[in-house]
Amino acid sequence: MRGFKGALTAVAALAAFAGVGATAAPAQAATYCTDNGGTYFCQYGITTTTLADGTKQEFVVGTDHAVWTNWRSTDGHWNGWQSLGGWVQSRVVIDDIQNDPSTFTMAAIGTDGNYWFRLHYPSGQWTAWQVSCAVSDTGPLCP
Repeated sequence: MRGFKGALTAVAALAAFAGVGATAAPAQAATYCTDNGGTYFCQYGITTTTLADGTKQEFVVGTDHAVWTNWRSTDGHWNGWQSLGGWVQSRVVIDDIQNDPSTFTMAAIGTDGNYWFRLHYPSGQWTAWQVSCAVSDTGPLCP
């Protein structure tokens, strides 16, 4: 649990830093990129992590502002894009929990300017979206 609390603190610190940059940037026309058949905001890029079994997982912010993910198995086969929902306005950040690459948080800045996250378990399951514990420590994943 200590590693999880540290990860959430790191996400909160990044949120504070990213929030300053996000509000200072001028409004620009959206530019879209494509990757493996998915379209996303170029400005937020692709965030990648590698799971313990060697699976490569990518995250992007789709044109609907939802977080989308796709993963490539060790045999090279891509699964196809799946929405993780939400409405975000920043690059997706991945943070490993307790040095286990299959247990991690995926986080981004939401419409309210706060960092929101979902926890990924080794089973492949995801928790629901939750606001950063630095904002509200009453969430089910907050220590």
